[in-house]
Amino acid sequence: MTSNRILLAAGGTGGHVIPALAVCNGLRERGFDCKFLTDIRGQAVLEKIAPEQKVSTISASSPVSGAFLKRLFSLFKLSFGVIQSVFYIARFRPFCIVGFGGYPSAPPLIAANICQLPSLLHEQNARVGRANLFLANRVKTMLLSWKNSTPLPKNTDVKLTGLPVRDVFFELADYPEKSYFNTDKPCHILIIGGSLGAEIFANLIPNAISKLPEEVQKSLTITQQVRSEQQSELEAAYSAMSVTYFCSSFFTKMPDEMAKADIIISRAGAASVAEIAATGRAAIFIPFPASLDDHQTVNAKSLTDENAAILVTQKEAESDPTLLTKELLSLITNPQKCKQMAAKARKLAHRDALRKIIETITSCQNSAARSAK
Repeated sequence: MTSNRILLAAGGTGGHVIPALAVCNGLRERGFDCKFLTDIRGQAVLEKIAPEQKVSTISASSPVSGAFLKRLFSLFKLSFGVIQSVFYIARFRPFCIVGFGGYPSAPPLIAANICQLPSLLHEQNARVGRANLFLANRVKTMLLSWKNSTPLPKNTDVKLTGLPVRDVFFELADYPEKSYFNTDKPCHILIIGGSLGAEIFANLIPNAISKLPEEVQKSLTITQQVRSEQQSELEAAYSAMSVTYFCSSFFTKMPDEMAKADIIISRAGAASVAEIAATGRAAIFIPFPASLDDHQTVNAKSLTDENAAILVTQKEAESDPTLLTKELLSLITNPQKCKQMAAKARKLAHRDALRKIIETITSCQNSAARSAK
């Protein structure tokens, strides 16, 4: 065991990798030597956003979906991933392993048990993932992002830390006082949703905005993320209205876009909810209905149950096209409601999430050091 080395294990999507990378960068600034274990999907994500990061791939797959033979093969891959993880532990000699969810985090945490190393587990979503529930009883502590997280393991220590969010979101100014919206003081609406969100939003949201009174439309500035193949169609829809608009498939400076917004319409991925809360803006969440165990709805309720945001399901919005229009109108015509919602959202943000996670990791380091004496 080496006193400053940590293995970080994360699933193959940005939702798992990006929080792990935030913790990795924070640990590196404090002198720790960190290495990633993930699958080939996670490696591809890291190569795009942090090509300098040390990463090793392991075998992993979900054993809970698909035909019997597929699930059997997934169990074989996970078992081989455990063998690989034991090898990496023996070679890297970390004092602690931290998992960030997804099935690629399972083999390293099982290997930590085999090697009798302390391990921690961080859950990004308010609905605890299946892999993390399976692993919870094998770790020292489970770190939670939201106080309404469910279901919780019965025999594992849990600690509310929050989800690491870049400091730039917290450094943005508080939502400004506005007494009204008009053409001189327009209402800025930011619409974001990732690739799947952008696809449905390109139809759903212009339809809702088109039903607003023309005088209200004139007070709107729309900034919307859209898939590139839908951009011309979306721009044509907005050009038929009385709104000012800007559409793009990618925003290079998302904090700046959020800072300009009075209202944000978004999916409810864990990172999106955390960033909107950190920025402190009124939001309407339309959760992705196919998210596993409907975890996006539970994420959204972390704010909506506290009256810090509005929840509209995609099914509701599609079955009643006027519902989203009504919710938008309730905010556009009441800037004070936007301000109150923004303030409540920011109070629910976890500014010290990274510090709390790192403090928990260093407590493992101290325990390991005492045991070695």
